[in-house]
Amino acid sequence: MRRAKGQQHNIEGAFVLVLFAVFAITVIAVLALGANSYRRLVERDNDAYNKRIITSYVAAKIRSADAVGSVAVGGFSDPKVDDGVNTLHLYREIEGDIYDQRIYYYEGQVYEILTIANNNIEPEAGSPILDANGLEFEMSDGLVTIKATDTDDRVNHTSVAVRSIAGVSGRAGTDINEPGADSGGVG
Repeated sequence: MRRAKGQQHNIEGAFVLVLFAVFAITVIAVLALGANSYRRLVERDNDAYNKRIITSYVAAKIRSADAVGSVAVGGFSDPKVDDGVNTLHLYREIEGDIYDQRIYYYEGQVYEILTIANNNIEPEAGSPILDANGLEFEMSDGLVTIKATDTDDRVNHTSVAVRSIAGVSGRAGTDINEPGADSGGVG
């Protein structure tokens, strides 16, 4: 009889170990599934962020510079001349001088530079701010349309209404008050 009781304890012990092993495997499986789901969510959020960051950044810059005659789209050196580098020009007055903040796409990156207006510089002089596969601006009837292509070739469009559109026509870079002209406002 004693021997049967000892075998019963061994069976109970083995059952407890098997039950514990099943519980441990279940916990590990749930943790692995949760970690995988979290990783996918983070990737999705990062993809959404990267897709919109370029257009959001440029839209915020346009909104902050929104003054009469302060927004122009056109070539790099002069908004009225197409020189192959599509550029957003944001004019502002700083301590009596008119400055031109330029945002543009050049050789795989979005660049930005702040320079005195009408300064003849090269696109390489700017500071790269984001990697991208393209950035285009178009201005029509006081609406700046931004088309950004991220490094994964996903395209995002955003349009920003320039609220202070006095002096702006439907043609990019034309009828914008020249920097330094007396417009009653900046640029």
